[in-house]
Amino acid sequence: MSTHGMITRRASVAGLSAAMTAAATGGARAADTITLKLATADTVNDTSYEVGQRFGAEIARRTGNKYNVQMFVGGALGSAVNLATSLQTGIIDCAILTSGYLESLVPSVQVLDLPFVFKDEPTAARLLDGALGKRLFADMDTRGIKGLAWGWYGWRQMEISDRAVKTPADLKGMKMRIQPGPVFVAMFRALGAIPIVLDGSEVYLALSQHTVSGIDFPLPTSVTFKVYEVTKYLALTRHVYNAGALMVSHARWNRLTPAERVAFQEAADTVLPFWRSTIAKRSQQALGFLQAHGMQTTQVDFHAFHSKMKSVYDQFTPKYPELFKMIVEQNA
Repeated sequence: MSTHGMITRRASVAGLSAAMTAAATGGARAADTITLKLATADTVNDTSYEVGQRFGAEIARRTGNKYNVQMFVGGALGSAVNLATSLQTGIIDCAILTSGYLESLVPSVQVLDLPFVFKDEPTAARLLDGALGKRLFADMDTRGIKGLAWGWYGWRQMEISDRAVKTPADLKGMKMRIQPGPVFVAMFRALGAIPIVLDGSEVYLALSQHTVSGIDFPLPTSVTFKVYEVTKYLALTRHVYNAGALMVSHARWNRLTPAERVAFQEAADTVLPFWRSTIAKRSQQALGFLQAHGMQTTQVDFHAFHSKMKSVYDQFTPKYPELFKMIVEQNA
């Protein structure tokens, strides 16, 4: 046996051994990848979908691809109410939902949906990033959910199929689709409307069949849900800021290492500016789009709408006086 032959065979054996080791290691890495379910009630065209994708990419990058975030949209995993309870019970790992779907689960969130409670976007963002947002996330913690970031869906407006709305009198007797939050029920009753709770996935059909005559979607959502095809009038009420939350179930959070928890929080912090700035930009774009597609816009009598909200504030602010005080002080 020649030395050359011995070296060649030794090299071959060494190479085979290295290849087997690499394959085994690669297989272990693939097996170790954990898929997380992240659900939103919105469509693939909504900003929340992009936020979820960016959040997933940041998590993968910060954890060495240990986690793969899989997005579920619309009604893929049930209604928005089901998504909230599924997050609480750990059936899904992460979710992005508007505050209206969290009110019943975390009652203190109701302060965010009080009508006309935030004077502008910077004030709302400052409060949500500060003591108010942290307090609400602390309350969320007691319900089995870890809140990571408060984002934004855009100011809620009113889209109506059969009449222009300028004053509360125009809403009298109108069937309005609402989110399930108690504040929304009280708000539209105070305006003389008949509130009807429907999941977002049911809105288009309900409007086309005249089950309801109006909704209160943010402008970008009106575009992605195509409600301009089944409504004619747009009242620019800006009655609710419409915060949204990026959340993780305790069932998942409690299984993360301390370093992974930092990675998840940093991922959320990273995508938050994109979330808010994109909604601001798309709200402006959506207004032009809706007008171009035949929707007639009206400026409302804000004083008349504000004056109707006294009963709503009388009902809800005594429940959370400290939180309401935080908002009032920042609005001054």
